[in-house]
Amino acid sequence: MATPELPSRALRPLALRLLVLAAAVALGLALQRVLQARFESIVELSQRDMLAARAELAHLFQIVGTAVFGLTGALGVAFAVSCRRPKEARQFPPPGLLSLGARRITTGPRAQTLTRIGLGLGIALLAASLAAGAMIWYMAAVLLACRA
Repeated sequence: MATPELPSRALRPLALRLLVLAAAVALGLALQRVLQARFESIVELSQRDMLAARAELAHLFQIVGTAVFGLTGALGVAFAVSCRRPKEARQFPPPGLLSLGARRITTGPRAQTLTRIGLGLGIALLAASLAAGAMIWYMAAVLLACRA
């Protein structure tokens, strides 16, 4: 029994998604190596000058925290903005950037319910990102203030 061939149109979105996933994994692994080297240099610095090492670590917390939680917060804003009118929703996902490549489109009252849920999740993701970012900045400030 021969397997049916998928048309090339169906393979293109899948290939694009796999390419994005592979790029994200490669970027994550590269950043992990960079952070590992940076942490090792901070450990070496702590043997000579503890206050300078704490300042470096606090600075690293601020950079990484801002990048990670800034991106998740931006994703929450994008999701909330795309779902900003639940009562007027005619389809889910709403038309726009986040619906790119959607396989199923829901219409009717269910679309309004899903849009309402999407709006709530976007706002929750933004709030969690802001709280986590504030906590990381607070941790960095405490690390800088500690002189013991």
